[in-house]
Amino acid sequence: MQRYLDGTNDIAFKKLFSDKVKLINLLNSLLRLSKGDRIIDLSYITTEQLPLFLEGRRSLFDLKVKDETGRWYIIEMQRKMEKDYLNRTQLYGCYTYVSQIKKGMKHKDLLPVVIISIIRAKALPDELPYISYHHIKESNIHKQYLFSLTYVFIELGKFKKNDLKDDTDEWLYLLKYASQEQEPPKEIKNEIVLSAYASLEQYKWTEQEHDDYFRAEMAIQQEIDKFEEKFNAGMEKGIEKEKIETAKEMLIENGPIEQIARYTKLTIEEIKKLKAEKYKV
Repeated sequence: MQRYLDGTNDIAFKKLFSDKVKLINLLNSLLRLSKGDRIIDLSYITTEQLPLFLEGRRSLFDLKVKDETGRWYIIEMQRKMEKDYLNRTQLYGCYTYVSQIKKGMKHKDLLPVVIISIIRAKALPDELPYISYHHIKESNIHKQYLFSLTYVFIELGKFKKNDLKDDTDEWLYLLKYASQEQEPPKEIKNEIVLSAYASLEQYKWTEQEHDDYFRAEMAIQQEIDKFEEKFNAGMEKGIEKEKIETAKEMLIENGPIEQIARYTKLTIEEIKKLKAEKYKV
């Protein structure tokens, strides 16, 4: 029987990291902050719904927090790749930065925003490691002068079991593999990560939490099924178009209709219709 629930599930992710101690430990390890710069405290900001003006839809951040210096962090768990995912992630960062402006506030008072995107699969080229840090730099001398927006992408699809080297890897291992295991690996020493394993033990969850968890699982599976259905329909449409183009070319060469039907798998009636429609044949 499965012992640990999947930490990438929307409900499980928020349950884990609504615990301030766990989230601070995760952020300090992911951002590789030096001792003097490490996050000491966080305040949670109510997740804000971001209008997508062109389409009238609304999107939701997973977690939004601010540290003791005022720096903002957006943490998003993305379980499936979407067509415009990278653009949307940048929009989140820009929106959060701009939304700081209040009446009478000066631009110099705007604080940096860090967008941390954890992706279940892959999103960026294989030449990049499973954690990549994206800053705005001048393209000739590669120096950074703009510090307001930073993007961190964590691609679990690139992370392997033998990558367990530090606290960061221990967190990523939990998110990717905990639901497949009965015990945490012996290599995991971080007590906070071990407490996160305990939080994912499903027998400790309430009935309502279980219901919410499985509803979230069904919702993501429905999205995946819809994507696969559209993909397969597109493939079939492409194959059908290729058959028709081949049939047209063979008709131009005055190929016998029966031979064209055998070659393209189109019906004789379909080929006769193509011929009757005078596609330059």
